[in-house]
Amino acid sequence: MKRARLLNAIPCFVLLCCLAGCGYPKVSPKTYEISKALYSACNRKSAEHVAKASELIETHHESGDLSKREAKWLREIVRNAESGSWEAATLEARQLMEDQIDK
Repeated sequence: MKRARLLNAIPCFVLLCCLAGCGYPKVSPKTYEISKALYSACNRKSAEHVAKASELIETHHESGDLSKREAKWLREIVRNAESGSWEAATLEARQLMEDQIDK
């Protein structure tokens, strides 16, 4: 019961952050690219593509293409998708991309 309320609260939290003006700072091109892949995978509810994106996150974090902070944000999107919170994961990936506009 508590988990269901928490999962329902995530999209509301994302919306409130958008309205309050908080969001993601400028990210690397690789982070943006992976967020696009995650958005697509989450929007289609494709666990297979989320897993591939997760591998990309680890590979690019290890190579230094993703900062620790960026990898953390992307991993959180993956965790939401893996737990079945597809809508929250999709919204978060989209927010990350939208926050790159005019920055």
